[in-house]
Amino acid sequence: MDFWQQDKWNGYFPVKWHIIKDVPNPQLRHIILENNENKPVTNSRDTQEVKFLQGIEMLNIFKNHLSKTSILDDFDFYESRQKVMQEKRIRQSTPYYDLQQKIGELSISAE
Repeated sequence: MDFWQQDKWNGYFPVKWHIIKDVPNPQLRHIILENNENKPVTNSRDTQEVKFLQGIEMLNIFKNHLSKTSILDDFDFYESRQKVMQEKRIRQSTPYYDLQQKIGELSISAE
């Protein structure tokens, strides 16, 4: 990108998502990137440059893959899972958390 030439990694560009679907890695693993030590595209990191022909092949796979679900379908599950994990961390880091909670419950029921 031209705007990264002078001040490397400083800048942004808008992204408009056209395809959102889950495509299993094995569907893409055969695409090899010469500019990434001849590794499969599935072994790439964010910002990895993908050459034109490999990019077109990936887009065709995304376009033609029939998926029954989308990552968007899973957001509620991951949100609630994250909440549970955060609450668990709080309880583990605060030894008297459960005791305080039980005392609070006892005082409420005594009223």
